[in-house]
Amino acid sequence: MVTFFCQTAPAAGETEVAVPTAILKVPSHILGRRVLVVEDEPLVAWEMVQVLTAAGVRVLGPVGSVDAAFDLLKTARPDAAILDLNLGGELVTPVARRLRQMGVPFVLATAYNHLRDEAEDAFAGVANLGKPWASARCVQVLGEILG
Repeated sequence: MVTFFCQTAPAAGETEVAVPTAILKVPSHILGRRVLVVEDEPLVAWEMVQVLTAAGVRVLGPVGSVDAAFDLLKTARPDAAILDLNLGGELVTPVARRLRQMGVPFVLATAYNHLRDEAEDAFAGVANLGKPWASARCVQVLGEILG
């Protein structure tokens, strides 16, 4: 386990010493693993890439469409994936089914959890990080599915 810390300075006039606070615990077995990010919102995708890179993960993508995900999967095999369910009105279901065929574990990162009912077989047993998503939860869940 690798732990990232943040050290906050005491407030003005306080004499306490700053204490490091754990902000991200990274399971060591995810270091260097390849994680596909399928997300159509550029700012959300950027944040995911920043968090995953800081956690020592090799990011594949990000890609923002089903076609782009399929193109990437032709040349690279991820160890895991994080999928947004709704890609500008297009469901990520074909990518989820392909990842299942490949034996690649994945999680969802979506606010549209109700849409997964349309293709429940593709998403059965898959965790949803939700949106807005928490970086610590994302790293924890990746550790679980890659464990």
